[in-house]
Amino acid sequence: MSVPLSAVGESSSSAGDDKPLIPATVASPLPPSRLLTATYVAVYLMVGPALILVNKHLLKDVGFGFPMMVSGIGQASSALGSFLALRVLRLQPLTCAKHVTWPFYLRNMVVVGGATAASLCFGNAGYLYLTVSFVQILKAFTPVFVVVMLYATRVETPSPRVALSVGLISAATAIASAGEAHFNLTGVLIMCAAETCEATRLVLTQKLLTNLKFPAMEGLYYMAPICAGWMFGLAAVLEVPRALEKNAFSLVAPNAAAFATAVVLGFAVNIASFLVIQRTSSVMLKLLGTARNAGLVLFSAVFLGEEITPLQGFGYALSLAFFGLYNYYKIKGL
Repeated sequence: MSVPLSAVGESSSSAGDDKPLIPATVASPLPPSRLLTATYVAVYLMVGPALILVNKHLLKDVGFGFPMMVSGIGQASSALGSFLALRVLRLQPLTCAKHVTWPFYLRNMVVVGGATAASLCFGNAGYLYLTVSFVQILKAFTPVFVVVMLYATRVETPSPRVALSVGLISAATAIASAGEAHFNLTGVLIMCAAETCEATRLVLTQKLLTNLKFPAMEGLYYMAPICAGWMFGLAAVLEVPRALEKNAFSLVAPNAAAFATAVVLGFAVNIASFLVIQRTSSVMLKLLGTARNAGLVLFSAVFLGEEITPLQGFGYALSLAFFGLYNYYKIKGL
């Protein structure tokens, strides 16, 4: 499933200049196509962090500390939304339908869906122990797990330059972790599990679905029901008994707005990703995702009052720089 640098008119002026380089009288508005693309990008940059903050609110502030069920909300809404879009409204044809037989679906896609579900559940569980900003910082470490997993499964051998950039990301993330003011080993181990599952998902996708190139919406149509099934299936065994014991479902009605927002944003995140890829590329989506995480770190520090030490900020800045280097080497095949 495909899901998953453009500069928007930068200008500079010397100190003391009080006039724009291009007078307002000759500036022309963005063409409709570019304006539409900019709108999709803006929505993508907002809905992802909004979903993270809503999920954290449900898990920590509301006290509904059941990450499988919270993660399943978004996947269930995505499954329903993609079904309505493709089967009821028929906004897009199912281009891979003839390849996705029941044996193929059960043998390959259920496995990939399980890894995806595990990645999302562990990722949300991290917010029970770590700050929003530190979780985003740890996400910069994901390429390390991906490269190691690809090499261990003999899917892909990294070039020396990619290996070097991965080593530098590791060192920078270690520096950022050492500077974390509220370090929690359990939370870090959970995030390592999340990133391991994400790397496993990417490897399985490459090995099992290598001959299929799903359009993003169609991939969501096939994968979201599997993810929701995994999440709610495991939650029925691991979370529902505890939720019933603690009478946690009584929290839903008083916080109906927050749960409804999670439902809407869960689908909106996937739709926004689909629209950005449609208007730009999957590479742009990766870069925007990195920028979005960095913005959420700053937002958490400024508006949520989360503490970011100078050492942590320095380590994160380094990891972003090395992450950019990693992407450059991967894109250029160096």
